[in-house]
Amino acid sequence: MTENELKEQFISIFEKNIGIILKISRAYSKTTHDREDLINDIALELWKSYPNFKGDSKISTWIYRISLNVSMNNKRRKKSNLLYFSETKQFDVSAWLSEKDKNSQTDLLYQCIDELEEFNKAIIILYLDGNSHEEISTITGISKTNVGTRISRIKVQIKKIATKN
Repeated sequence: MTENELKEQFISIFEKNIGIILKISRAYSKTTHDREDLINDIALELWKSYPNFKGDSKISTWIYRISLNVSMNNKRRKKSNLLYFSETKQFDVSAWLSEKDKNSQTDLLYQCIDELEEFNKAIIILYLDGNSHEEISTITGISKTNVGTRISRIKVQIKKIATKN
């Protein structure tokens, strides 16, 4: 596969799964600028590891795993020779963000999620995105039973946070 074909395939996968990245970036950053930086960092890590993706898991599982790791580690790697997606005309990160930031109930939910411990943020984002306990277990590396227990506790925690606001 040529580099151009690889880029086109990657961009297609990235665009189809942008919702995952937007949800995670919103939960792990507070400002639009920080979200844009985080989306760029996630895109960079996805691009760097894409040639090594073997297809042993679903593409969404791979994207969740990398996106959550980048978000939790919050490492800012800037290398000028690698692709930054906000600089390409296919990706207008600010347009995606403004479309997703309009619902006040969603804003309240993200405010509550923001107060959670980092690993619990990851679990609830995966849960709210409709992933099964088994998929969450695969992505996070904890048992399905532990996933269920954590989700129950996180829900209680979010209710407490929401009612105090």
